Amino acid sequence: MKLATYRDGSRDGQLVVVSRDGTLAHYASGIADTLQQALDDWNFIAPQLRDLALSLDQGKARHAFPFDPRQCAAPLPRAIAWLAPEDNGADPRPWCSDALWGPTRPLPTVDGVADVGPSLAVICGDVSPEVDPAAALDAVRLLALACHWRHGEAHSQPDWPWGVTLAPCVVTPDEVGPAWRGGRLAACLTTMWNGRKLGIADGADQEVPFGALIARAARIRGLSAGAVIAGGTLPTPQEAGDPPTWPRGYASLTMRRAAERLTLGSASTPWLGPGDRVHIDARLPDGRAPFGAIDVEWTPAQSDGIAPGWSRS
Repeated sequence: MKLATYRDGSRDGQLVVVSRDGTLAHYASGIADTLQQALDDWNFIAPQLRDLALSLDQGKARHAFPFDPRQCAAPLPRAIAWLAPEDNGADPRPWCSDALWGPTRPLPTVDGVADVGPSLAVICGDVSPEVDPAAALDAVRLLALACHWRHGEAHSQPDWPWGVTLAPCVVTPDEVGPAWRGGRLAACLTTMWNGRKLGIADGADQEVPFGALIARAARIRGLSAGAVIAGGTLPTPQEAGDPPTWPRGYASLTMRRAAERLTLGSASTPWLGPGDRVHIDARLPDGRAPFGAIDVEWTPAQSDGIAPGWSRS
């Protein structure tokens, strides 16, 4: 089952069910108005959404309409919590930004530099504090594709959590079939920067599986339905040599610049800047792209301002 949230002027948007091929959608009105409402009563609402999805795929949904990712907000615009592991760390921590952006929403018009962080994420139901990693996977309701943005002043490294952009659709684990195994999703994430390939990362290479991440995030006080656990920026494989090489490129500019310092002595690749464009998609081994794509441009600044959800405090 594939779900999305259409912008309607409200804070939480309107839940829609999307056909498996991503061409049609149908409002979930009468079943659940928002994705959070569906998550709060998942065992009752999810079967009804599945029935609607089946009708949509069979061409029997009377009020279906063409699905347009440009009309989408983030699937869960106001998540209960967004937790992600720090770099080189395994414990998910609160992401220090409340900005969750739709798949085509331009980045805020501020000066400075930024970096990308393509990531997979899971949206959970209620999780008890004593859950073990294997049982924690039973709480996974939906899978998502995201990009964590970090911002910094010009001529500095982007260190400050800025916001998160999400692909238009979230999907139930059964939608991706055997690609979801052992708490990892075998999907190739391709990041394009101004039309050029930055790198390809595989979700199967995620350092810590989602079961362990969920259990660690829940161990103090549990998690409420609607909490999101991100897997962190995915690595790209390094091949040994003198110098070493990265045949599949780099998931982030931080990784590319570190490789340049290692092999060339200094970093020459610039950071992401106003006017740049980033495109990210995730494809399963069978070629399907279940989440749709992230496709955003950083709007050049016209006046001083602070990006929503970004704070140095």
